Amino acid sequence: MTSVLSDLNFSRPVVDKPGVSTSFDDHPQAATILVPSASGNGAKRSIPCTFQGTEGRRLILEAGEPLSPSTALSIEHEDNLFLGEVMACAAQAPAVYRMEIKIEQILTGLHSLMALRARLLGESVPHPLALVPAGVLN
Repeated sequence: MTSVLSDLNFSRPVVDKPGVSTSFDDHPQAATILVPSASGNGAKRSIPCTFQGTEGRRLILEAGEPLSPSTALSIEHEDNLFLGEVMACAAQAPAVYRMEIKIEQILTGLHSLMALRARLLGESVPHPLALVPAGVLN
């Protein structure tokens, strides 16, 4: 007796294969890269950047300083927090570096969530998004 599944031809998905691409070349959008500081105390360093677009699961950014491949980072853009790592970084011009960031996770609606939490707990809504490193107590 042959299995129906053995007759099907499944192709293995290619991880991080570019599919849909978007570009904001005519109007880049401001974003902020957050990377761990060199001190190793859990603090994060902010790097202003511009959001240039997407290619599949990768964000394309431009910043004023380079980051090494495999650097873990987070990116704040509008009401979203992207978590990922640097896949490529290349100089485009003096003090302009184009980075490809592989996105591992996206957190959305952060301001709405903070406002709901504050309303339920009777607190004022904090304006800046404060990121707390894993393992640190609030």
